[in-house]
Amino acid sequence: MSWVHLVFGIILLLAVIMGLAGSVDKSKIWAMVARVCYLVLIISGIMMTSYAWSEKPVLTVIKIVVAILVIGLIEMAFGKKTKGQFSKGIMWSVIAMCLVVGGLGFWLSGGYPII
Repeated sequence: MSWVHLVFGIILLLAVIMGLAGSVDKSKIWAMVARVCYLVLIISGIMMTSYAWSEKPVLTVIKIVVAILVIGLIEMAFGKKTKGQFSKGIMWSVIAMCLVVGGLGFWLSGGYPII
């Protein structure tokens, strides 16, 4: 299950970058791709929570909260993109927060499946 989670996390990051860096018309398509990724990530994340909870319960709660905030931040960024109120600062903060969630995930999994 961790491979599915990792692959869809990478797809989400790429969809966010492509959607926020591209045109407004294309951003709507990438926003839908991101939403599909959320669903897969939430389901696979729930399935992996028992392992993370048994090892590091506090960090697991922190990661869940940060992941929910990142989903909200991504949706806000796509909304601002479609309204024409988008700035590069928003894009970089979204990318940075996606990387923070990914880093927390690798920390929780002990580097698996990569290491």
